[in-house]
Amino acid sequence: MKIHFSFMRKQAGIFPEERKKTTENKPIEKAKVPEILIFPLAMHIGKPAEPIVEIGDKVKIGTLLAKAQDGISAHVISSVSGEVVAISTRETMRGPGECIIIKNDYQDAREEAINVSQDELTTEDKLSIIQKAGIVGMGGATFPTHFKAKPNKTKPIDTIIINGAECEIYSTSDHRLMIEHAEGIVEGAKIVQDIMSAKNVFIALEADTPDCETALIEKMKKYPHMTLIVLPTMYPQGAEKVLIENITGREVPSGGLPADVRTFVTNVATTNAIYEAVHLGKPLTERITTVTGHSLQIPKNLRVRIGTPINALIEECGGFISQPGKMLHGGPMMGIALKSAEVPITKGSSVITFLEPEEAIRENQTDCIRCSECLNVCPVSLQPILINNAFERGDIEEAERLGAMDCIECGNCSFICPSKIPLLDNIRSAKIAIKARNTG
Repeated sequence: MKIHFSFMRKQAGIFPEERKKTTENKPIEKAKVPEILIFPLAMHIGKPAEPIVEIGDKVKIGTLLAKAQDGISAHVISSVSGEVVAISTRETMRGPGECIIIKNDYQDAREEAINVSQDELTTEDKLSIIQKAGIVGMGGATFPTHFKAKPNKTKPIDTIIINGAECEIYSTSDHRLMIEHAEGIVEGAKIVQDIMSAKNVFIALEADTPDCETALIEKMKKYPHMTLIVLPTMYPQGAEKVLIENITGREVPSGGLPADVRTFVTNVATTNAIYEAVHLGKPLTERITTVTGHSLQIPKNLRVRIGTPINALIEECGGFISQPGKMLHGGPMMGIALKSAEVPITKGSSVITFLEPEEAIRENQTDCIRCSECLNVCPVSLQPILINNAFERGDIEEAERLGAMDCIECGNCSFICPSKIPLLDNIRSAKIAIKARNTG
């Protein structure tokens, strides 16, 4: 095991005031399981899963509720035992979507563990287990892991980066996971390395988490080939393309993927889930979620069953001491505003943030003053104001030509803009319009 303190090759970024102190030293607590759980069929990137249960069916923890379609898709697995009471459209993190609704019987009956042979597992065995477990990227991207990790002979991976750079300003779920489950992260990294036959393994975190550094170093001692990278604290240090360039010096090309520069990046939570699936036979039925904000009585890091509605977590945190101004899936930099606390926690829910009214106020927009600050802070070297302008005048082709699809949606441009132009909102809308145009 080696430790390396890295300088930043990619300097573009910002230094927002962090709000982690309310939860960073709070151990993970197990959240109570509610009576009703909601399982969206599209809690991952790609095709929605197809239901294989019907209303009235009895299920257990680990029961397959909906099967992945061919291609990019992922299984949806029950996190509770009980009865399927509805299959209907509900509000989700991604807007209205079809969901399977289960009434908890509070028995916690479980399916048998995913078949884990005592013999040495092949690459195909490990990928099959990861697929059966329903694992997707848990840092927020939610790309199906069995598909992403499949070895590609034409683009062999030589470098793996395990991403523990938790830069969203309120989130501490990965922080606590690295302290309390360091072994699972390190062993999961070894599994990924074996699958991809990669030479280099880096576990990356930021300099403001020395307690995570200590925990990981202890568990990495048995793997001298792994390197712990400590990066300067900057937003968005944890963005995939930024990590790759700062650690390896490689730059992902426009329109490209990390595989184009022989690199594979995955979140620490995903890596721990891989360990639990392959070594312990556990499907992905729960995750660590930070529930935070000054309006909450007791912000917490919670081990939450997937499918739990947010209102149950509000109760878990003692309710509100003041009326929040906005509820976000994510944090204030990249988060999506939610309209309902009945929305369920999904595989990519690392943090739920409640902003106070003064934090949620959107200041009045004024004309662009041509300061170019949005260009200076863009970590992928885009021109956010030009993409924004193209979208506003309806020129979707020009927005695409300017590289809108390369935007990592970090929110730096909106944060820094003195004119308070909603740059990120408009670029997100441009990306949606580009996808619709190219598929329609």
